Amino acid sequence: MDTVDTINRVVSIAVFGLVFSVWCICIFLWLGRYLVRLKIVQRRLGVVADDSGESRTLRLWREIYRRGDSPKFASKPSWKERLERFGHDGGWHIPAQTVLLGVIGATGLAFAITYISGGGILLAVGVSALVVFAFWGYAQRRISKLAVVFERQFLDALSIAARALRAGHPLVGSFQLASEEISEPLGPMFYQICQEQSMGMDLRDSLRKMAKTTSSREFKLFATAVAIQLGTGGNLADLMDSLSSVIRQRMALNRRLRVVTAQIRLSKKVLIGLPILLFFLLSIISPDYMEPLYTTSVGKWMLGFACVSVFLGSWVMARLSVLRF
Repeated sequence: MDTVDTINRVVSIAVFGLVFSVWCICIFLWLGRYLVRLKIVQRRLGVVADDSGESRTLRLWREIYRRGDSPKFASKPSWKERLERFGHDGGWHIPAQTVLLGVIGATGLAFAITYISGGGILLAVGVSALVVFAFWGYAQRRISKLAVVFERQFLDALSIAARALRAGHPLVGSFQLASEEISEPLGPMFYQICQEQSMGMDLRDSLRKMAKTTSSREFKLFATAVAIQLGTGGNLADLMDSLSSVIRQRMALNRRLRVVTAQIRLSKKVLIGLPILLFFLLSIISPDYMEPLYTTSVGKWMLGFACVSVFLGSWVMARLSVLRF
């Protein structure tokens, strides 16, 4: 009997090794095919350089933003600055620290209710993680919507500033006009710049300070370009028009990228939502079948591993749907 068990274990390990090897080979082949297709897509979109040279949009972007003319933007932000940027990008009218404390309180409450009701510590941790994940998804969706509104408003603000400069207004006067014509979230930013300049702060410092509070690369590019132009001189109205053209092309490129990565994002939603839906359906239809996941230690470990796998798969597919340019 011991010999039979040993043979069965050896056969099981061999089969597992064979299946795992085939799986690794398939993963590597898929990854190589994905990288090749990614390079083809980037070349078609003009993201990477080809024989004909880079596009004018990305060339201007790299010359101004990635050259490092403003080292303060390149420095790694602190946790406080990240929280402030998160609150600003999310459009919260309360401090980001308050939002964070509210999420921590809700997570602790969910953990306590689940544990007291007899769900066990592992299930309580899973419910707490689900609360954090739900808030993070809501926050990211809110930030994405506000980012789209911000880009559209920024184009209008650049057009207003360019017309005001050609009409004879000073740069601060054009910012003041843009703050009056543009609503949230961009209007208050220009209004704060005008207020700080009227209080004696240098305009370039005010622009850099405001650029640190937002994650918009377009606004950082604008602040850097205006700071350089104020130091070297030049036509600010033409600068506004050039920036407007660059941002319009980047918005068009972003829309094309969203179309290209639409299949990956849809696959992500289906592959993540399917195990969660099946878990709840089986818990309702056949609770006895799912009972070992809550009553046995092996089942609890399997449930925890499943939750970690879902979060890890969500992160990996989210990274696959991002194209750096």
